[in-house]
Amino acid sequence: MDAASLLSQASGDLLADRRYAYAHAAAAAGDHAAAAEILDQALERAPAWAAAWLALGEARLALGEVDAAIAALNRAVALDASDRLGAGLRLARLAGSRPASAPESYVQTLFDHYAPRFETHLTQSLHYRGPALLADRIERIAPDTRFRHVIDLGCGTGLCGLRFRSLAATLVGIDLSPAMIEEARRKHLYDALIVAPIEAALLAMEEESVSLLLAADVLVYIGDLAPLFSAAGRVLAAGSLFAFTLQQGTDAYTLGADLRFAHAPDYIRRVAQDAGLSIALLEPAKVRDDEGAQGIGLVVVAGRA
Repeated sequence: MDAASLLSQASGDLLADRRYAYAHAAAAAGDHAAAAEILDQALERAPAWAAAWLALGEARLALGEVDAAIAALNRAVALDASDRLGAGLRLARLAGSRPASAPESYVQTLFDHYAPRFETHLTQSLHYRGPALLADRIERIAPDTRFRHVIDLGCGTGLCGLRFRSLAATLVGIDLSPAMIEEARRKHLYDALIVAPIEAALLAMEEESVSLLLAADVLVYIGDLAPLFSAAGRVLAAGSLFAFTLQQGTDAYTLGADLRFAHAPDYIRRVAQDAGLSIALLEPAKVRDDEGAQGIGLVVVAGRA
């Protein structure tokens, strides 16, 4: 997913819009010098266009012009204070800083735009297998179990719902993106669907009310897992499970070039323990085919005693 292309909005100037499209094509072809030149022209006509400043920052960065890239990204942030386009995340990565999570506005906007093609891209292009991996590991730990109350965190269009509907007496999906929730609603899999940040949704639930928490390919947008794990520990009943996938890193958590977080196994174990959860299984696994930038994925099942 390319924020510069997926999240751009028309500038209001047809010539600037056309030049932006040309620049995007040039960047896709690897001609970043041409892309930067054309974007400079577009920004002369539409200087308040945050998406074009972001694209210019990416082009300058590809050319090794770091200072110019930072200047362009700073302009994008100034014009997009909620960081819907993720320019602030890119700046954080360039500075070597470690944000606690991706901004909610960025994640929501990204997936609202991604929703119509999400399943096709994920399953056919990236050969995504997160729900299957979670189902396999849960079956290994709790064979032939039917769960009373299942929460699908970051449910997206309902890929986990398809896999776990038969195992759940009650299945609830939670996602930050209204467009993704609408795609999930069309499947008629969930007993309830909630548009909300996942941590806030968990904190609004009754204590010890959940028997299985799922989070397939969603924790990659959260760096500091401690608050979410604490909320998870609060709602999980005794003997319940929390199953999730991640990207594997070597530090506690790091933000990659794809603006997704990678987590170290030791860090996962520590924050789980702090939340009153024990790791039943933590294994490397190929969750999707584009993980090469940050390493192999992880599939994890934690439990509450």
